[in-house]
Amino acid sequence: MKLNRKTMMVIGGIFLLLFILSGYWLFIGRKASTNKINKQTIPSDGAIPTIDSSVKISLTALTGKKEVLLSIKNMSLNTTGLEYILSYETVEGGLQGVNSTAEITGRDFEKKITLGTCSSGTCVYHNIKDKIKVELVFKGDYGARYFTKEYEL
Repeated sequence: MKLNRKTMMVIGGIFLLLFILSGYWLFIGRKASTNKINKQTIPSDGAIPTIDSSVKISLTALTGKKEVLLSIKNMSLNTTGLEYILSYETVEGGLQGVNSTAEITGRDFEKKITLGTCSSGTCVYHNIKDKIKVELVFKGDYGARYFTKEYEL
C-alpha cells in the first residue's frame, strides 16, 4: 500500500501529538502526583506534628552514665520506622551525639546507646556536662510525628 503525502502528514502529526503528551505525563504529571502525596504527609508550614500523649518515652542512665536506655512504649501499630538523635555537651566543651534509625515492628522499642565511641572492643566515653536532648521522628502510614525533650541523668 502506497501512502500519499497528506496521509503521511496526518500519521506524523498523530505521532508528534502522542510524543508531546507522553512527555508531559512523564515530566509534569508525575511531579504533580508526587506533590499531592507530599502535601498529605508534610504540613504546609513545614512543621511535623507531635506524637500522641499516650506514647511514653524515657531515657535512663546505665553503667555509671556511660550508656543510656531509650525506651518508647505504646506507639501506634501503624509506626514502621523511627529516627532518633541524642545530643549533649561534654565537660571538655564539645557537642557530641548519636544519630540513627530503626525499623519498628511492635508497639514498644528499647535501645541501649553508648555515650562515647567504641572501636575494636575499646570504648572512649564522653563526660556529659548537662542534659541530653532527645529528638525522635516516628514514621508510618500516618506520615511523620515529632518528639523532643531534654533529660537530666
